[in-house]
Amino acid sequence: MGQQISVEEAFPTFQKRCTELFEENLVLRAQVDVLERQLAAAREGDAPMQDSPQQPTPAGGDLTGQPPYPEEEQG
Repeated sequence: MGQQISVEEAFPTFQKRCTELFEENLVLRAQVDVLERQLAAAREGDAPMQDSPQQPTPAGGDLTGQPPYPEEEQG
């Protein structure tokens, strides 16, 4: 970096980069705001579930671990 340029020559690049960083910062802040609202909504939606007693499992047990269809025997 032995070569130097004048402030007048560097200013357009500086200004362009500042604008880019400002816009990127705004996008990131907007994303944070959205995530904070989603988190608050999730906490509000989760609060009634925490207050109510646990719902019993329906008769027959939990079927989420079962295959969707019984496997047919190969003959």
